[in-house]
Amino acid sequence: MKVREATKDDIPAIAKVTVDTWKSAYRGLIDPDYLDNLSYASKEASWQEFAFGSAFVYAAEDEAGNIIGFAAAGPSRETDPVFHGELYAFYIYENYQRSGIGTALFNAVQQHFKDSGTRSMVVWVLSGSPYRRFYEKHGGMLLETIPLEMDGLTNNITAYGWMEL
Repeated sequence: MKVREATKDDIPAIAKVTVDTWKSAYRGLIDPDYLDNLSYASKEASWQEFAFGSAFVYAAEDEAGNIIGFAAAGPSRETDPVFHGELYAFYIYENYQRSGIGTALFNAVQQHFKDSGTRSMVVWVLSGSPYRRFYEKHGGMLLETIPLEMDGLTNNITAYGWMEL
């Protein structure tokens, strides 16, 4: 397993990881029709627009060089942020979870923030997600839970923060 900075050439693989992990991780948390209609092409288009502006992305590869997970982060999207960095997206194929890949990606993001002078970070997660424990285990401080409307449906999201990376 290897963690490296992703490039624009990785966007199709990142889009695939996004769609595949959403369909498994968010089943029962997000409207099934929404999940069933996710497509690689639409996520690839979203990533083309979003990635590599002020954001940075780290990819995890298996032994064959296939992308099996990624973490995307950058400046906080809040107008007056308390936490200056934000982990925007963090997904790993289920069969590679609990093998240290998540921690390696998370550490790469934190190190990138530190190297760029960003000392604090926030992440927003679906409140019903079992993966919240990962952030708690890695020192995330529970901040707040708020409603989020997404495609006409409302879900609660929870913020975790790190004041000192």
